[in-house]
This record gives sequence, C-alpha cells and structure tokens, in this order.
Amino acid sequence: MKSWLFPIIQTTVVVILLVSYYAASWFGEQYVLRAEPFDPFDPFYGEYVMLQYPDLQTSSITDDNSVYFTLKEADDGFAVIDRIDNESFFGAIKGSVYGGNVTAPQLEQYYVEQGLGPQLESARELQVTIDVSSWGTIRPVDLQERTQ
Repeated sequence: MKSWLFPIIQTTVVVILLVSYYAASWFGEQYVLRAEPFDPFDPFYGEYVMLQYPDLQTSSITDDNSVYFTLKEADDGFAVIDRIDNESFFGAIKGSVYGGNVTAPQLEQYYVEQGLGPQLESARELQVTIDVSSWGTIRPVDLQERTQ
C-alpha cells in the first residue's frame, strides 16, 4: 500500500499547484496595465522585459514596505489602484512600495520570445493584460505595444 501512496500524493500536489495558477484566469477579473520596459536581456534567463507601471502609484503610503492593494478599471480602460493598505485583506494583491511606485513580484518581469525583447524595449509604451483572482493571485497573460 505504501509503494503507490507517495506517487499519488505527489501527483495530487502538482495538479493542485497547476489548477491554482490557472484558476486566476478561470475565476478572476482581467485588467490591462500601462507599462514601461527597461533592461530586456539576461544572459542566464534569456530575454525578458522588466516592467514598471506609471499608473500604480500611491501618495498615502510613503515608506518602502509591504502593501496590499486591489485594482479597478479607470475611465480610459487601464487599471489603477482601487484600495491600498498596510494590512492584508481578502482579495488583496501583496506588493511593495518603492518611492511611491507600487509593484508586485508577479508584475515585475515578463518573459518573451527570443528576439522580441529589443523590439519591446524600443516601443517604450506597452500594455500588460493580467488576470487577478478574487483571492489576490496575479497571472500575466499578454504583453504588447500600447496603441492608445
């Protein structure tokens, strides 16, 4: 009995991790963020685009610390911060504030196809489409040049 129990537990854990990753797309909301690229290549990881978000800024929290925030869609169709707090709340995305700019680990870099990094860096105006689950998980799904 013990010889087959451990592989079943391992498989179950992997399936739960995969389902939780894709559940952000299945059950969450989709937002589009304005993004600006910098540093598009790493010799160890390949091409990726480091991103910063001009619309994700706060003046209410000034210390460089962990924050929890939610997003909402603004009138122009791009996402902005809806609520931000130092304390965790349901549905919040865990992030950090550096010099008034808010970011989250899942939003900082986006891996792209080989050869696409320099093109995205020269564009300077990008948009990132993300899925955000109701429990605060972020899944970036698309990165492209911004047209508006």
